[in-house]
Amino acid sequence: MKTPPSSQAPLISASRSRAPSDGRRNAERTKRNLLDAAYVEFSENGFQGARVDAICKRAGVSKQMLSHHFGSKEALFVEVLERAYLSFRMHDDDVELSSGGPVEAVEHLVLSTFDHVQKHQELIRLLSDENMHNGRHIQQSPKLRALYRPLIEKIAAMLKQGERAGLFRKGVDPYQFYISMTSLIFLFFSNNHTLSAVFDMDFSTAKARAERRRHVVEFVLAALRR
Repeated sequence: MKTPPSSQAPLISASRSRAPSDGRRNAERTKRNLLDAAYVEFSENGFQGARVDAICKRAGVSKQMLSHHFGSKEALFVEVLERAYLSFRMHDDDVELSSGGPVEAVEHLVLSTFDHVQKHQELIRLLSDENMHNGRHIQQSPKLRALYRPLIEKIAAMLKQGERAGLFRKGVDPYQFYISMTSLIFLFFSNNHTLSAVFDMDFSTAKARAERRRHVVEFVLAALRR
């Protein structure tokens, strides 16, 4: 199985080094440093546990700068969520139905999703915390609703093309497909420690992750086939 391309620079990162100051004002640099620092702080401590002082210290800026660029901790958290989601879905446009066909498109979607979650497990912690808050911050973002509409439309077209070609069964709901696909991936990483304990197996190894990656693709395609 091929690995989907990932050449674009991330919109937000929990591992990127802080961009150093050259002594001149640079609003984009300051915002990037604040967002990256906030991503780490929110994913490690949750919205309630994260501290503005800690975010500013990590970003190397003053609290006044955070207030100037974002207004409040809550507004900063909403933008962190937006950028984390945008980074998560930034390779959706790589799926080319016309050239690759529906099976290849499904494989690409599953692999790009799996690989992003595997590389950015801070996303799981961030979204788990937001779910504990009943999604109240995500609900403030029209950007995220706009982001997922074309994705669902693309999935619907992908499923319909597979159905017309006699490759996929009829009537697969694109929303249910997306929820099922991501559940197969997220649960493996979010519950990795407890699954390893109850089955007395180490699911954190490269071998275990490669096996899971292959299984999810096979499982999803098997569920779609006639």
